[in-house]
Amino acid sequence: HYFIQSNLSCVVSRVEMGVAASCNLVSLSTNPHLVRLSSVEAIPLQDSFWEELLDFSFPSPDNSADSRLLEESVDEICCNFCKNNPTSGNMSTLISIVISLIKHALTHVSEDDINKEELETLYNSLLIIRTLTKKTTLSLSLEESAQQFVTPDIVAMSQPSAAENEEPSSPTALQGRVVRYETSVDELCFYLFEFLVNFPVKQSTIQVHSECVKIVTTLMSAQLYTPPPSSSPSPHITTLMTGRCSTLAPLVTLTLLTNAIHEPLPAPTSVSSYLWSYVPFTAAPKPPYSDSAFFKECLLLLYLLSSHSNSGNGTSNPYKRALNTFGHKEPGSNVADTCFVIDLDRLYCYFCKAEASEQDTLLLYTLLQGNVNVKAFLLSRTDIERLLLPLLRVVYDAETHSTHHMYMILIILLILTHDDHFSSYVHDLTLPSVSWYKERVLSNVSVGGLLILVILKTIQTNMTKMRDKYLHTNCLATLANMSSKFHSFHPYVAEKVLNLFTTIVRKYGKIRSTLLGVENGTEGGDTPENTIEYWECERETLEDIIRMFLEIFNSSICYSGKNNPVFIYELLHKREVFIPFQTHPVFSDLIINIESVSCTSPHQTVFLPFAKLASFFYSSN
Repeated sequence: HYFIQSNLSCVVSRVEMGVAASCNLVSLSTNPHLVRLSSVEAIPLQDSFWEELLDFSFPSPDNSADSRLLEESVDEICCNFCKNNPTSGNMSTLISIVISLIKHALTHVSEDDINKEELETLYNSLLIIRTLTKKTTLSLSLEESAQQFVTPDIVAMSQPSAAENEEPSSPTALQGRVVRYETSVDELCFYLFEFLVNFPVKQSTIQVHSECVKIVTTLMSAQLYTPPPSSSPSPHITTLMTGRCSTLAPLVTLTLLTNAIHEPLPAPTSVSSYLWSYVPFTAAPKPPYSDSAFFKECLLLLYLLSSHSNSGNGTSNPYKRALNTFGHKEPGSNVADTCFVIDLDRLYCYFCKAEASEQDTLLLYTLLQGNVNVKAFLLSRTDIERLLLPLLRVVYDAETHSTHHMYMILIILLILTHDDHFSSYVHDLTLPSVSWYKERVLSNVSVGGLLILVILKTIQTNMTKMRDKYLHTNCLATLANMSSKFHSFHPYVAEKVLNLFTTIVRKYGKIRSTLLGVENGTEGGDTPENTIEYWECERETLEDIIRMFLEIFNSSICYSGKNNPVFIYELLHKREVFIPFQTHPVFSDLIINIESVSCTSPHQTVFLPFAKLASFFYSSN
């Protein structure tokens, strides 16, 4: 939801209406076409007004400042439209025009180039719908917003009314009549999806593609702007989940995902559009739309469609089901239980980009958590370091990234380390150097060793700054998952593990002394930090951390001690750290295990006292 809310501000672009539209946005509030559109008058579909309204052309803004300027310019028009549209039904008429244009365009899918004028008209009509939809989303309730997309079907009653002699545009003309409503959202979204699914993304169509995505995104965002937030899904979401659109869910999910893991579109070959912009009093052609912005919009819509658990009537989310069940496109693969197939090699290369962005990490997290086919494919890769290194760098440089981003990556690491093969294999992959690691120069360290170093740094930072109990729990859980497969430690990795443990033990000792002083009245005061409850909470937190560390040491010694002599040596070197816990009631059971090294063979298990650990180390080495 954080990612969704932070991107919804980019929903609206510039619009300018009329035959000879002026570049002055201030004049939009008095534009006669817009004034008539927002009035109570029901404009017939055959009226030449629609052709005149949609005949405009200028580039959309590429920043939020221009978008806000547009919104301020047409705010009064939009307010009048929201008030009068339930009576006039002009939104439904405009939607009918869009559907007709898309139907006509679908008959020319196989052609290389579609008529540019028709694309321009379609783009303009979509732009108007999105601008008006944004206003209804922000200013109306869910029910009132849904009412904007219904068609008033006026039928005269058996008894004639005096209102029949009045002008059709008069509000009182509807008195004494029966008004039936038919929603047009389902039809609109269905044909928007049809356009997205059937038309390949090209420079000539990318703006239309973008408007299709943004309209659906705006419709789905209505729930976020309804105070207080509604627990039940909005009518628009229910329509998308159960209506005609749901039949296209696998194709829509495939299209959005394919667009998200895009290859950049070819740059336009002509420079005339840039040259014309320097000619005075000449309207410059539209500059190429940013394909990277469009691909992010596709990813955002994919998250929105797949985030809802159900439609509100018990029906499962078809988009979420498609995202969780697609498979790998390769010869001989089993596709019986998949909604669609995609080239997972391409998906993997997308995740291995040099910079792991927050939205890409969210996609990786979503697929690892829900799609077993993607998870199995990623875990089978022999070049897993390409995926891990960008993620580890984000966690290492946590100060320059959002907390949400870091949490997602830590959970991704936790999911990956559930697999024993992964936990062992990352120690077999050696890195010649790691340029972004600043504490010291690292050479010939394994990917597993680097992963441990980054997690240790995160724990240390959390204890001094963030003090988030669940963060270090997730970090230690990741180390615990890997502990039975620890091997071939770099000396620096083993040293950092024991150094952090030593620091925690010392801090624990100081807290116990402080707690004793507070209980005896020799320390403390009236501040919350000096109460018995505060220090007991601190002590319990550190006890949990120490116990998890001891369990990690036990697991490593018992299952992979012979393959990790450097770590065994470091345990010997810091043996005095464990002495205070030999009689401690909380840790005594784990200390006994560490005092004895388990050497397991297929036939017997021999326990050696800690004093003989050195001979065990040398014999193993």
